[in-house]
Amino acid sequence: MKHHLPIKLIMTTLLSVCALLGCAGNSKQPNYDLDPYTLTRSAVFTQRELINEQLKDPVSINTQVLLNSYCDLVTHATIYVSSDNSPQQCQDLSHKQRQCAKKYHICIRSCPLRSNDCQPCIERARDCLTPQLVP
Repeated sequence: MKHHLPIKLIMTTLLSVCALLGCAGNSKQPNYDLDPYTLTRSAVFTQRELINEQLKDPVSINTQVLLNSYCDLVTHATIYVSSDNSPQQCQDLSHKQRQCAKKYHICIRSCPLRSNDCQPCIERARDCLTPQLVP
């Protein structure tokens, strides 16, 4: 005597296996990749602005945004810093810091570097990095 499983049971099992396999293959790391042109433009701007910030008296709050960008550029190996000279803030960047840096690099790519038109990118990055208080 042969036992035939009902079609519904077979289909349910097959769908469950497919769903589990789909979820198992979807656990890849977030992608922070950017093209070399975008990273290079951001590196030029970031390093220039970090120097300008150090020359200001008093140093403004833009340093947090610029340092986050700098650390991300170091992570991308766009800027080389020996491990002895790497800033403490560059150790273990969070997902949020990396996402904010990516948005910042993309924004900087489209602004003219020889003007003050990149300030909106700095403001957006500052807002992105600022913890949002949930009421």
